[in-house]
Amino acid sequence: MAIDSTTVEMMFEVGIDLKNRRIYFGATELDEVEGCEVTWRSCEMVVRAIHLLENDSVHKPIELHISSPGGDAYEMLRLVDVIEASPCQIKFFGSGKIMSSATWIMAVCDERYLYRNARILLHDGPSTSTITAAGKEIDFRIDAEENHRLQNQLNKMYADNSRMPEEFYRLVVKRDCFLSAEETVALGLADKILEPKKRGNLRRMRIALLNKEVDKAEMGRLVKKLYARVDEARVPTKIEIHTSHEKFDSKVFVEKPIEDKEKPAEQTAQPVSEELAIVQTVKSEP
Repeated sequence: MAIDSTTVEMMFEVGIDLKNRRIYFGATELDEVEGCEVTWRSCEMVVRAIHLLENDSVHKPIELHISSPGGDAYEMLRLVDVIEASPCQIKFFGSGKIMSSATWIMAVCDERYLYRNARILLHDGPSTSTITAAGKEIDFRIDAEENHRLQNQLNKMYADNSRMPEEFYRLVVKRDCFLSAEETVALGLADKILEPKKRGNLRRMRIALLNKEVDKAEMGRLVKKLYARVDEARVPTKIEIHTSHEKFDSKVFVEKPIEDKEKPAEQTAQPVSEELAIVQTVKSEP
């Protein structure tokens, strides 16, 4: 299927896939190094994209794809308000880093998906203080009160969109709290982990290679040479190599048929009696 130039331009210049109703968070200009941060500009682009897709249809969901270290709490709250006011269902897809302000964007979306290697960071809201040592005492108090109000608001937002109470978040965000995707789902801040596809059909060349008989003596010499290359003196006496059982799915395939359709045989080789023994095994996956 041909992809027209307008589609490419929208995707790579402003991060919007109109056909599939996907928004890719963050600025895309090459000169904007921190384009994935939560800033006025990155949030403004998402707000405009949401409004554009709402005008197209209020009955179709909108996907929001994010990897972000976080950023401005107030800009995040603006985007949160727009998401919660939208008549469309907003689906969150998080990968890479979902940290700081990005976690509240995740929390309020209607469906929240994480890729399995995503890393989530909860911590308290950023300080709003810009007062120098020369600032008046009352200015420090005003900023402290605003920081306290903002943090209470953010803790409530976590609690309202998960299974844990505000007190829990008040305690854990005192320090940087890193979470796995599984832990985030368990807390109720996300709904589901996106599992990888069964890729066996796409890896026939790899499977054939990894299931070939290994020249154990040659492999032993290679391993010792590589240990020496990185100045590692602690060379183990036996190293185990293995190949995995790939999972196959009839729905995952490449259009061009692959000539070699033979299923590779499982092999188990015995270690050789050398100083460095190499064992070839087949690792079974459930």
